[in-house]
Amino acid sequence: MDLYAEMQGAAKRNQRFRLEVILTELPEDEAEQVLVALHDTNVLTSKIAEVLCNHGYSISPNAVGNYRQKKCVKS
Repeated sequence: MDLYAEMQGAAKRNQRFRLEVILTELPEDEAEQVLVALHDTNVLTSKIAEVLCNHGYSISPNAVGNYRQKKCVKS
C-alpha cells in the first residue's frame, strides 16, 4: 500500500468548523444566541463549549476558540 501516493492525489478541500455544523443543527433562535455569545468577548470560550455540550452538542473549547479566531475577530 502506497499511503504517500494516496495522500498526494487528494484534492484540497475546505474543512468546516465543528461549530458551523452545530449552528446549522440548532433552531434559528438558539443559533442566534450562540453567535451573540461568540462575538461577546466577555463570554468565555470554555463556557460556550460547556453549554453546548450540556445540550448534546459535542465540542471542545479549542474548537470554539478556533471558530472565534477565524470568524469573529475583526481585522
